[in-house]
Amino acid sequence: MAPNNLPLGRFIALILLSLQIVHTSCKSESEVLLDFKQPLESNSNGGILLSSWNSSTPPCSGNKENWDGIFCENGTVWGLKLENMGLSGVIDVEALNELPGLRTISLMNNNFNGTLPSLNKIGELKTVYLSNNKFSGNIEANAFDGMGSLKKIHLENNQFTGSIPVSLTTLPKLVELNLGGNQFEGEIPDFKLGILRFLNVSNNRLQGPIPASFNNMSASSFSG
Repeated sequence: MAPNNLPLGRFIALILLSLQIVHTSCKSESEVLLDFKQPLESNSNGGILLSSWNSSTPPCSGNKENWDGIFCENGTVWGLKLENMGLSGVIDVEALNELPGLRTISLMNNNFNGTLPSLNKIGELKTVYLSNNKFSGNIEANAFDGMGSLKKIHLENNQFTGSIPVSLTTLPKLVELNLGGNQFEGEIPDFKLGILRFLNVSNNRLQGPIPASFNNMSASSFSG
């Protein structure tokens, strides 16, 4: 029944319009990944490898990957592995957030620069590998808030500055953290270790004592 004082015909039209908006906002995984690809830049190698990304075939057929650089599970994209491709440009986190099954991202050994992308917009990520790029600048203290599923994050060999973001210390499932080879300053925060098994903060500009909770870590984790 239409609400009071609203003609039935207009009420039906509003319902149809809302359904159309919902329908048009639901993109296929092909469309999402092509949106993600659009602001990327690459050398000739990267261009060739991403040539399989086109709308003529879906990214996944069951567990079979039809596009290079992705992982599939049950017909859904759950991982991106775009390494050693000379990629640069913008990492469109908003696009990646439209992949509901995405759990791992690896963009290691490329030429991405600028500040760290807003990864916490993809709250279900389990692993992030951004090592050996040209990222720089401070990382916001709350950059990893809400990433309760995160198990491994590798940011080594970039040019990050400022303090180690305190939000890293609260991740309940974190197993591996590699921040080596950057320009982080200040003291090492005292992590609530939980199940953390690997830590590397070597070759930064850190000062002060090593927290007692890291007594069992290798000395090489703090060298330099």
